[in-house]
Amino acid sequence: MSFKNIKLVVEYDGTNFSGFQIQEGERTVQQELTKAIIEVTGEDIRLISAGRTDSGVHAYGQIVNFLTTTKINPNKFHYHLLKYLPEDIKVVDSNQEDMYFHSRFCAKNKTYHYLINTSENMHPIYRNYMENITYKLNYEKLKEGFEILKGEHDFKAFMLRDKDDTINTIRKIEDCYFFKKKDILVFVFRAESFLHNQVRIMSGVLVEYARGKLTKDKLLAYFDKENEKMACPTLKAAGLYLKNIEY
Repeated sequence: MSFKNIKLVVEYDGTNFSGFQIQEGERTVQQELTKAIIEVTGEDIRLISAGRTDSGVHAYGQIVNFLTTTKINPNKFHYHLLKYLPEDIKVVDSNQEDMYFHSRFCAKNKTYHYLINTSENMHPIYRNYMENITYKLNYEKLKEGFEILKGEHDFKAFMLRDKDDTINTIRKIEDCYFFKKKDILVFVFRAESFLHNQVRIMSGVLVEYARGKLTKDKLLAYFDKENEKMACPTLKAAGLYLKNIEY
């Protein structure tokens, strides 16, 4: 019996999911994907993901992999999944990887986008896909804020505290910046890994900095070893997108 290691590229609308990871009694992306793969292969597979997005978070480039003995062409496997997946999940590509490939441990960098609608009258259709912020923002200050966050820091102030306090909270932001398309402001963050809620908290802090509610000294103080104050606010999950993962 010969196993294949198949990688899938997955897109999903996170609005009606309780996150990616399987949870008893909840609808999750992993649950729906696993069910579809079992329908196609007839095998009880173990699905590995590059990361676990939270409830309400969306994805353009989530990566998963699994082992199978199926004879289906790996490059065509995503087509076979289409009829078994709900409308809010789509597998856009598939291929066979070496047996050592692990979607989580082999990942080099992840890129997240956070979308903010700056319109005074945001259309209700966007409520599950963007944050709405109408404060006047100083874009030079915003650029400065991104430069402060870039690089290696202790981001313990930028995480949800219901997580294990013993984890390593040092993270390196390889790149971060923003761009604007009409009324849509897009924050971009690229790093090997992020803490729970880190991107949403960084986005909230950047908005506060750009509107003059947070001084440079107070922003820098979040990285002090003795600091116990949590950074805030945490922007809503609806504006967050897992954009792509590099290997």
